[in-house]
Amino acid sequence: MAAVGLGYSQIKSMCPPEIEVACHNGPDSSTISGPADIMKVFVAKLSSQGIFAKEVPCSNIAYHSRYISQAGPTLLKYLKQVIKDPKPRSEKWVSTSLPQAQWKDAKAALSSAEYHTNNLLSPVLFEETARLIHSNAITIEIAPHGLLQAILRRSLKKDVINIALTQRNHKDNVQVLFTAFGKLYESGLNPHLANIYPHVPFPVSQGTPMISHLVEWEHSEDW
Repeated sequence: MAAVGLGYSQIKSMCPPEIEVACHNGPDSSTISGPADIMKVFVAKLSSQGIFAKEVPCSNIAYHSRYISQAGPTLLKYLKQVIKDPKPRSEKWVSTSLPQAQWKDAKAALSSAEYHTNNLLSPVLFEETARLIHSNAITIEIAPHGLLQAILRRSLKKDVINIALTQRNHKDNVQVLFTAFGKLYESGLNPHLANIYPHVPFPVSQGTPMISHLVEWEHSEDW
């Protein structure tokens, strides 16, 4: 796979037949998938033309393309063991794995094993779906890494606030997470931070240490 500094409408006609546009990231960004040898040649060709193109680590798996279609039945089998009672997708759930014209179809109605299998095998239509995000919105990226932050900043309206909950290679992702919570507060939201701590039943047991002796009055100033 490789990241390319062109949108889907530009790159689709430039790709060799063996290469597919796996992710429509934004107006000036796409991710392509295909056989490793052909990808290397195509990336070099784009770079020689002054177009940003860089291979991305993918464990030699061409995600969101026809090259992993054989994994579909096995993935579907295991997902059915996990998603035994699929729930309906709400109207607030905007899909990036199906075109908007198909959101009312039966295959898109449920958060089912079939839906999520299709999600892995199909192109990611992020550019098309991102257009539905209103101005003055807050986006929260829930992922192993805030990969979409740069794309979100370039693609969405300028008054949209984008917040990532994790940052790969950061020395302290707890700090990253709590900083994100702070940004949510600053943006007018009210995350329930008590939910991340263990539940404390009251009244507490007799052996619970008291903290009253740690609280003192501040007398360093006279008014």
